[in-house]
Amino acid sequence: MADFGLIIHPTSEELLHRYEPGMRHKPRPLVKKVLEWTSPFKASEVKGLRSVTGKELKGYLIMCPLLMEQMVSLNPNKVLKAIIRAGELAYKLGVKIIGLGAYAALVGNKGIDISQKIKLPITTGSAYTLATIPEAILRAMNILEIPLSKAKILIIGATSSITRVCVDILGHSVNRIFLHGHNSDKLDNYIHQLHKDKGIDVNKVEDIRGIMSQVDVIIVATNRIPHYFDINKLKPRTIVFDSSYPRKIPNNIREDILVIDGLAIRPPGDVDFNFDFGLPRGLSYPCMAEPLVLAFENRFESYSLGKEITIEKVREISRLAGKHGFEIADFTSQDRIFSIEQVKQIKINAQKTQTSKRFPQ
Repeated sequence: MADFGLIIHPTSEELLHRYEPGMRHKPRPLVKKVLEWTSPFKASEVKGLRSVTGKELKGYLIMCPLLMEQMVSLNPNKVLKAIIRAGELAYKLGVKIIGLGAYAALVGNKGIDISQKIKLPITTGSAYTLATIPEAILRAMNILEIPLSKAKILIIGATSSITRVCVDILGHSVNRIFLHGHNSDKLDNYIHQLHKDKGIDVNKVEDIRGIMSQVDVIIVATNRIPHYFDINKLKPRTIVFDSSYPRKIPNNIREDILVIDGLAIRPPGDVDFNFDFGLPRGLSYPCMAEPLVLAFENRFESYSLGKEITIEKVREISRLAGKHGFEIADFTSQDRIFSIEQVKQIKINAQKTQTSKRFPQ
């Protein structure tokens, strides 16, 4: 028996080679075919989880052996069946709740179809992930010395849950928010409700080219990024939060802007996941941390499923995480640690660029 099972998959070939070195020199078509044939397996036992309340947890990492590109390119039904098999293994291992990690959280109508096939509660971790997005932006703004009251934010993909959370938390504090979305009618309705229910004024933009060089923060809340989006048009010290998946905004083109995609979480206790999924020992992604929070609370229920995550759940999971001692660690960029020292270097680089008078202060 165990409290939780986290379904993970290799998000890159680099990570695959770390725990399967023999794959490194195999032809890629063969590697991908072998992964398709491989059954899910228990990758590790997670140890050392201990809430500040004193409660301890036991759980497993369960590997669904498909690369990110396979998750995207294979027949969706095939991917769905692979994750369901991983869920069935979790059931056999006696776990009480399943967390879907990385791209697995996006499969099957964001977990809804999977929950109908497995006799266990399932969560995608979306609520805790959403809770950390405005927190990441606020922390980055503080380090880069961008005044909150003067900040201008552009959100691309403006009818998403990400937008609702960020606008709800940041909307009354920043100078201006611009919203860009593909569904104009849906966006109009959302803006109307914002003004009516929350008294928040936002600006709808059809073409973002005119404001890209003016904003301080760009939140990419969609995979449908305008083809003309050009990172070279942004002013120094701009923060780009990339929630597209797989990540679409490169972080190595300019050294004077900050591209991040989240925050790493430090679960309570002397935690060891006993598996290398790309973060330092003892750290997790927010989506992985959410089922741990729920398990500490004995909330063995399907929590974050589907596209619509309520602000109430976002606030609740954040409060419960704090109750049990979950802490925010470093930023992540391209799903790897991006330290505060690296963010400070971005600020220094931006100051040099501005001093050269290529861009206004």
